[in-house]
Amino acid sequence: LKPKKSRAPTQADFFSKNSKSYGGSLQTTRKGRSYARPISTTQSMHLVLRSSQATGDQSFKKNNHAKEIQKILSKFALKYGIQILSLANVGTHLHFHLKISKRQGYYRFIRAITSAIAIQIAGHPRWSEKKSAQKGSAKKKFWDYRPFTRVLSSYREFLTLKDYIQINQLEGLGLPRVHAYWLVNKQYPLVC
Repeated sequence: LKPKKSRAPTQADFFSKNSKSYGGSLQTTRKGRSYARPISTTQSMHLVLRSSQATGDQSFKKNNHAKEIQKILSKFALKYGIQILSLANVGTHLHFHLKISKRQGYYRFIRAITSAIAIQIAGHPRWSEKKSAQKGSAKKKFWDYRPFTRVLSSYREFLTLKDYIQINQLEGLGLPRVHAYWLVNKQYPLVC
């Protein structure tokens, strides 16, 4: 009897079949489109929503917008069983640290908050885009990419995300990123 030969590894074998990240700018690469969104009900997750239209008067940081976004998040988090552990509002994007109780709850939550925030900030319902497109003046999408998510599988990843969200919170308050990084990590001297 001859021993069986193991097959030679292919290029696809080097990429993880169940990557922990999905969405955002990863969707623009072939690797980012080849698997389903990983969602965990046992581990926490990092979620990022980004809109390049959220500048000036439409910034997420504007006082009235920030309060409305908080109300929207509280309402739908309670409704769909999502725990928002921390949130950073940076103006053009939102960083979340969440805990999900049910997989379907995540999908309902993300649909609800993305449409409600877009309506609140842009001031028009999403279905009005179809009407304006028929007239020849199509509007840009409000969200730049699909929501980015990453499942946190270790305590180190948890601590890294905690620091990252704190840096973004400080940056959202107007502190330069270098100063915010120094305050959180205390590794580099202040650059004046």
